[in-house]
Amino acid sequence: MNKLLIQNGRVIDAATKRDEVTSILIEGEQIKAIGNIEVNPDMEVVDAAGLVVMPGLIDIHVHLRDMDQADKETVETGTLAALKGGVTTVFAMPNTSPTLDSVEMIDRYQKLTEQAHVKTHLIGSITKHLEGNELAELEKYPELGIHCISDDGHDVDNKSLLANAYQKAKENDLLLITHPEMHSIAPKGVINQGKVSEDLGVPGQPNKKEWKAVERGIEMALEKVVRAHFTHITTKESLELIRDAKAKSDLITCDVTPHHLILTEDRVLEVGSLAKVNPPLRTEADRQALIEAIKDGTIDLIATDHAPHRDQDKTDDLLTSAFGFSQLETSLASIITELHFKQGISLMKIVELMCLRPAQLMNLKQGQLTPGSPADLVLVDLKQEKIVDRMQFVSKGKNSPFERMSFKGWPVKTVFRGKSC
Repeated sequence: MNKLLIQNGRVIDAATKRDEVTSILIEGEQIKAIGNIEVNPDMEVVDAAGLVVMPGLIDIHVHLRDMDQADKETVETGTLAALKGGVTTVFAMPNTSPTLDSVEMIDRYQKLTEQAHVKTHLIGSITKHLEGNELAELEKYPELGIHCISDDGHDVDNKSLLANAYQKAKENDLLLITHPEMHSIAPKGVINQGKVSEDLGVPGQPNKKEWKAVERGIEMALEKVVRAHFTHITTKESLELIRDAKAKSDLITCDVTPHHLILTEDRVLEVGSLAKVNPPLRTEADRQALIEAIKDGTIDLIATDHAPHRDQDKTDDLLTSAFGFSQLETSLASIITELHFKQGISLMKIVELMCLRPAQLMNLKQGQLTPGSPADLVLVDLKQEKIVDRMQFVSKGKNSPFERMSFKGWPVKTVFRGKSC
């Protein structure tokens, strides 16, 4: 059995509130011990002096493409990008081509995950073909290892169908992840509705498009007494609704992306379609509301919505360019830079948001550094400062709104299941 000793690192673990310079002994795929450990000749030793050692990140919202979209990303390239960014567990969204909405398609995609370089879970679609007309065979998902459902990229606008989806989720112990978007409101919007959309002469998406969907989802989840998770929240109104709901019930959770915490609609003026994403980048007031919601605990966790595209899909035309961009390789450094160095939020809180809370939501053993837990961790150099060069991404998708931005606090080594990568 291989033994790996990581010495002299600043170990930060939100599960135990540990923040100290110490050593971690890994045997096989598990953490064996933490503390003052004597070096033996049969150990591989990594000197982590001056580095932070934290659990590997868990990203519950990524798009790994593959199958008919292998030219955009594959399970192999996407999980290699994750590994580079310190992410050791990912959840792949079902809006693949074909859609992950049947036993056949899920089984086919699970075979592809054998090529994954990190732990890869699948999320099944709520409706067939993500069309919002007919529920997929949700009762078959648990036996396939599927415990989350989403029509990410779309919301389920049919209220009766959505109610049935929540009921099925409750009956089959599935977590319903909502992409909150009222399609009937500004269906042709491509960026935030406001000054930038007006200046550029393009249709925008108002905050109401999101918060009305959040309002609907909360009402339905509380009525059905079932868990509901709202992904990539962007508006101050949505946060107010979620904050109020969480004061009444522990059934409601939500996440936010790095780009919505860091950027505003003004970034579209600087990098064009590289900053086109759905939901769109909002105003500074919304961004500040997100940061405050991180601080007060309204936001449960951070997820990237990694959405790789070919260069030809991200054209100069905002109307036709694809939504989304690659994020797995920049997420940790971008969050450390913004939340820790700029906002004064502790590294312990960041570990909670990117490791522990995602693990708890998804009922995983990962996300913590304790004896017996999976040996997934990342070493971070808080002093390392680099400028983002999207052409150096491992991901096939070379699109990033962070292009040429400088971040400080980069992952320098990832350990997955006891193997140093």
